[in-house]
Amino acid sequence: MAGDGAERSEKPTDKRKKDARKKGTVVKSMDIVSASVFLAFIMVLPVVIRMGYEGFIKSYNGVLNLSSGEPAIGNLSKVGTVAIQPLLMPMALLMGVAMMVGVLGNVVQVGLNFSGEALNPSFQKLNPMNGLKKLFGKPAIFDAFKSIVKLCLFAWLAYGVVKNRWTEIGMIWSLTPLGSMGLIGAIAKSILIKIVGAWAILAAIDYAFQKKQVDKQLMMTKQEVRQEMKDAEASPELKGHRMRMARKFSRMRPAQAVREADVIITNPTHFAIAVKYDGKKHHAPMVIAKGVDHMALKMREIATEAKVPIVENRPLARALYKECEVGDFVPRDLFEGVAEVLGYVYRMTNRVR
Repeated sequence: MAGDGAERSEKPTDKRKKDARKKGTVVKSMDIVSASVFLAFIMVLPVVIRMGYEGFIKSYNGVLNLSSGEPAIGNLSKVGTVAIQPLLMPMALLMGVAMMVGVLGNVVQVGLNFSGEALNPSFQKLNPMNGLKKLFGKPAIFDAFKSIVKLCLFAWLAYGVVKNRWTEIGMIWSLTPLGSMGLIGAIAKSILIKIVGAWAILAAIDYAFQKKQVDKQLMMTKQEVRQEMKDAEASPELKGHRMRMARKFSRMRPAQAVREADVIITNPTHFAIAVKYDGKKHHAPMVIAKGVDHMALKMREIATEAKVPIVENRPLARALYKECEVGDFVPRDLFEGVAEVLGYVYRMTNRVR
């Protein structure tokens, strides 16, 4: 692969991110999902307990009614059905909420991303060395450390709640059964709320760590960036898009094109080239208008009136006028010079790219 062994110092391009997303490489924290499911459990637990209690009473009475009759083999299946059926609804509610929140937690983080490539069989996945690297790599060590921290933190939070209410717990024998259950429920609620709060903080830290790992994994070498630009320029889709943009800007009046430009690069008197860059749509800056002599003067006047920045760079202006037509992307050999001009303009106008 081109660029192997070279320093990965370049940020990933949009294409790199899209390709990685197709392969299932996305930023996702399982702690966010787990904490969300746990919080949903806490919220739905009172309803489940009430439904379960009512179901238990109903099944208990049903079993007693069936048991009072004559013993028969056929009654055994009825007893089992009567005993289990009232408990199915609260269990289904609990499992349904867990599944819904789990799916929602993943969708919120990564969106609707159905990646079939991640499920394809690969001999590389069966390589024991790769398994050892994952087992003893930084992510695995971080996960183990995180689990230990969570266990210790949750235990400490539970201990703190119990310690603060130890006097009440010591007097629980003097309470009625209903009062005892209320005290136990209040203590459990305090513990669970503290655990959810701490888990949310840990989930945010874990998400930041996962994002840093994915960004590091997707970093590119300079050769990979150049190769990707070369492949993009040679693609039929880009050629068709370039032709459409060329027709669009050729039909556009020069004055309108100048007003839409990000910068006018001048000679300063003989040549003027209007350049526009949209990082969300294009992989490189585009020449949207150019002029020489009288036309160049007219473009500078329009740019001054429209407050479009004008930058003097004689060799770059001559090269762009010679090598580019209206609607062309800036060629690779001139990209660095144009990027420096755009960077200067963005800094001067407080615009971010």
